[in-house]
Amino acid sequence: MKVKGVILSVALMAVLWGGSGISFAADKEPIPIGLIASLTGFLSDQAQNLIEAQDLAVGEINSKGGVLGRPLKSFVRDDEMKPNVGARRFEELVENQKIVMHAGIVTGAVAAAVAQANRKHGILHMTHSCSNTTQGPAQMLPTWFITGSSLEGFGLAGGEYAATNLGKKAFLLYPDYVHGWDIRDGFLKSIPANGGEIIGMIAVPTTTTDFGPFLTQIIAKKPDYVVFQVNGMMFINCMKQAYAMGMKDQFKFVSTHANIEEINACGPEVVKDVIFVTDYFWNLPNEKNRVFVEKFMKKYGNDRRPSMRHYYQWTALHMWTDVVKKVGTVDPKAVATGFLGLKGDYGKGEIEVRRTGDHTTVQPIVVARGKGPKEMKDKFDTQEIVKLYTGEKYFDSAKVKGW
Repeated sequence: MKVKGVILSVALMAVLWGGSGISFAADKEPIPIGLIASLTGFLSDQAQNLIEAQDLAVGEINSKGGVLGRPLKSFVRDDEMKPNVGARRFEELVENQKIVMHAGIVTGAVAAAVAQANRKHGILHMTHSCSNTTQGPAQMLPTWFITGSSLEGFGLAGGEYAATNLGKKAFLLYPDYVHGWDIRDGFLKSIPANGGEIIGMIAVPTTTTDFGPFLTQIIAKKPDYVVFQVNGMMFINCMKQAYAMGMKDQFKFVSTHANIEEINACGPEVVKDVIFVTDYFWNLPNEKNRVFVEKFMKKYGNDRRPSMRHYYQWTALHMWTDVVKKVGTVDPKAVATGFLGLKGDYGKGEIEVRRTGDHTTVQPIVVARGKGPKEMKDKFDTQEIVKLYTGEKYFDSAKVKGW
């Protein structure tokens, strides 16, 4: 019921233009944009974040006169966490609703399926992250762009921080699929390059709930720190089980691409002093981020803070809007050309979209430290920003990605 209510609010936003008081002429046909999200399945909360962020961004943009004098109209569909369903519903949006832009998707497999379905349509397609595999010439499309960091960046920046600050001996635990492989490969390059040593690695199935046998192997190796690359419920289960086994008394912990909901679900005792290498936290010391957080709380209440998924989706719509205004059309090919070399600050510092075929969005990567209960000023004060890693060196080159 909660999800249905959010979908309804998006539909109402499309009709009422956010109740902004802006009046659009009858001949100003709305610009249709799409969002595919996993409203069914264990990632439904993250999908709801995308819808909320889309609602926020559409309302904000329409309240300022829309795009090229036309209001945005949002269409949302459930991919059910199934690539074939996501691809089919994406095509339905293109063919029936005539969307000119799509942003979102929670799972990598669905994102890849939608991107390939887009080969025959060529609309402007934006995802939240990307891997070296999907950014290569075989899969990347001229109209595909990325809001967040390419996955290897978390390993390249995280490995530098860990090898410099946490010790020399590392152990990696990662999910056995492309998300895990790409971040792992970043650590494999960065830890040795900064004087560290990887003394062991374990690839775990994505269905893992009991991490005990893997954690026992790690304890036997006696590393200085352990990199847990798992996300979602895997992250929550892994971190709680490692804490229960007393591992935090023996080793330092590093986590990658963590979302605030996952951190909150673990609790402050579990995440205390854990190093998080990720794309976004709501307390980034950036004036534009402060404004974004204020807008979010005004709409959704002071008892909440935006997550990384909120930031990704909100930023995607604003990036696209900025480019459309620059090129003067919503035509996907023209907009795609306008994206190349795009620079701006959407709340975490300066970003730049490469002009090469990989379309990597070079941007700051965030390193934060989890706070314990005695440090927290309130329930939102769960982490402190330690460092931002910026620059091309934290992303594989276009050549490495196959261009």
